[in-house]
Parts: sequence; C-alpha cells; structure tokens
Amino acid sequence: MIRTVLVAAALLALGACTGTPPAPTPPPATAQSPTPTATDSAGVNCEDAPEDVVGAALGLELNHPRQTITGDVVRCSYNGGMTEVRFHTGADAASFAESREKQARATDLPDFHDEAYRATAVTGEVVLTAVVARRGTVEITVTSNANADQAQRLITDLFARL
Repeated sequence: MIRTVLVAAALLALGACTGTPPAPTPPPATAQSPTPTATDSAGVNCEDAPEDVVGAALGLELNHPRQTITGDVVRCSYNGGMTEVRFHTGADAASFAESREKQARATDLPDFHDEAYRATAVTGEVVLTAVVARRGTVEITVTSNANADQAQRLITDLFARL
C-alpha cells in the first residue's frame, strides 16, 4: 500500500514537472470514456492515444482510459500500469525550455522531433520514465514504467496520428 502511494506521488510529481502550470480554469472535465468535447485542446483528445496503441507500444496491457482536460493540456491515464500520455497544445520553444529546466535528472534527446528529453524518477523499486517531445505547437509527454525507447516509439506513433 505504501509503495503504491509513493509511486502514485512520484508519477504525479514527474508529470507535474513536465509542463508549464496552466492558467486558473474551472475544475477539469473528467470522463470515463474519452469523447471529444468543445474544450478539447485544439482538437486533440485521448482518442488520439487509444489504450490498444499505447499498451502495444509500451509492452503493457492497458485499459479504461480516463481523459482530463485543463486549458490546453489533455491528460490520458490508463489502468494496468502507471501510464499517462499528456498532450500540451500551444507549446513553443520557450515553454518547452521552461519545463525542461525544471527537470533535475533530464537527458536531452537530440534529433528526436523538434526537441525532446527524458527524465527518470525512482521511488523504492519502481522506476518511472517520462519522455517529452515537441513538434510544432504540440508537446507530448509519455510517463510510464516502460523504457525510454518504447516511449519514444509511442510518441512518434502519436505524432503521426495527429
């Protein structure tokens, strides 16, 4: 139980550090089944990251995706592994650099989309890896207990779906 709480806290901390804080908005809209809404971030939603695509790329059996939209950020979380896909629309080089600076243990990934890095958080025996990449005005973050190579392949697949 304590390990689960620590891992959940690490996942939230790692995810929170990969983007700029959103402007104050009403509470996020959460849906059990991802469906497009008028508040979708530039038309991006969790239908762009279905559990079968995400799970296959990361080598995980994922199900029950949940979508949360806050401003220009769409978070897709899945049961069956501590996995989150995060889309941030309206990203640019400055906002990407700002989020990158907040990562103490980040490694740049040269020649991966417009710019990218990976960061790792270790809590006890659980290792979570976040890979963050920006292409144009869209930034995608994949946080999971899968390895960075798998996350990078997924990000490339997700950009191709947009």
